[in-house]
Amino acid sequence: PPVPMVRPWAAAAVATVALLRSRPAGALFFELAPGSAEECFKWTPEVGSRVMGKYEADGPAEGIRVRIVGPEGTELWSSSTSSGNLHGIDAHSAGETYSLCFKSTISEKQTVSFDARWGHDYEQDDDPKSGGTKQFVTQTHTDQMKDVVLKLYNRVLDITEQQEFAITREAVHRETAESTNSRVVWWTLVEAAL
Repeated sequence: PPVPMVRPWAAAAVATVALLRSRPAGALFFELAPGSAEECFKWTPEVGSRVMGKYEADGPAEGIRVRIVGPEGTELWSSSTSSGNLHGIDAHSAGETYSLCFKSTISEKQTVSFDARWGHDYEQDDDPKSGGTKQFVTQTHTDQMKDVVLKLYNRVLDITEQQEFAITREAVHRETAESTNSRVVWWTLVEAAL
């Protein structure tokens, strides 16, 4: 039977999804519409953990209000800058829910991205440039991911070429075998007639 053809883009997409699923997701992108209700994301962290991460608004104009709301509904931290670090808020008791909320302050749509998680002090970075938190996704990470995807894509192209060659070779051999079988039948008929 013929070998099934693998489309390069499909194999690359499957490989990328497999790579991405091998790690927990860290960042989220969403659209924040003007005049819409506040968008909130909720966590129930472990006791003693601290919120860490970054956020950024992007659009024709940026205007955003970001706040962390505690279990009692009290505002624990807020910022009106279009990008920045989420500052350390500690979880003090088990089973309580904290919210990270975003609200647009402008009249245009904007895309908001954030990378936030709850962790412990030992997971923080001492580099003052990073704002006291680890860099979750850096240019090095994206370059490494780009290199891996490029290698996977090139390998998929190699496999596709090998499959095309195998299919062509199989077709040539099938034609040769059918031609040989046809000649054997005719030769047998000629010998039988003589």
